[in-house]
Amino acid sequence: MKCAPEIVYHKLSAIYTIKEEDYIAYYVWLKTRNCFKVLVATILSQNSTDKSALKAYLELEKKVGVTPEKLSDADLSDIENALKISGLYKTKAKRLKIISKIILEKYNGLIDNLLNSSNPREELLKFEGIGEKTADVVLLTCRGYEVFPIDTHITRVSKRLGIVPMNAKYELISSTLKELFSAYDLLQLHHLLIAHGRQTCKARKPLCNSCIIKECCEYYSHRDGEARKSNTS
Repeated sequence: MKCAPEIVYHKLSAIYTIKEEDYIAYYVWLKTRNCFKVLVATILSQNSTDKSALKAYLELEKKVGVTPEKLSDADLSDIENALKISGLYKTKAKRLKIISKIILEKYNGLIDNLLNSSNPREELLKFEGIGEKTADVVLLTCRGYEVFPIDTHITRVSKRLGIVPMNAKYELISSTLKELFSAYDLLQLHHLLIAHGRQTCKARKPLCNSCIIKECCEYYSHRDGEARKSNTS
């Protein structure tokens, strides 16, 4: 990356307004302050947009109820019907029911008992359907733990900026961002990088010319250099 971390952080903060409804885990946390509900919301966002995941979450809350007890007791078909608007709804419905039962049996129905364990990330990763990103979203959003969730937008932005190599995987991207931006609000940065990836640093047609941090970006520098060579040849 061609700029200091503080430049990137402050420039992104200046241009993007974080709307809570665009980030389902954050939205649910602000509305409920309930870590189990945040976990469910984050699972629903897998292979789905935050918009459709939020609709599914609200339907689930309305028709079934988002508690370990209600999800565990509910008919699988009722959970599926509530989640139909989101991707992989049958798989998610089954996983939510299983996870709810385990939380009831192993943690007395309280996800806080899990989050208060010596290694909550490791405990979360034991559940089928909970990967690194889902675990990190819950831990960062609910508890402010020093973890950094990585999605496709953050991966793309980080590689283009030159923060990590193009072949970097989840663990390296996460640890590098966490270290580089340790002085800043990691949850805020998580949202800002997603917003940047959604609105400007798009996968197919990035809006490089209007990018607020293009002077920090190795991808733009290379692209601009190639354009200059073409114009002079």
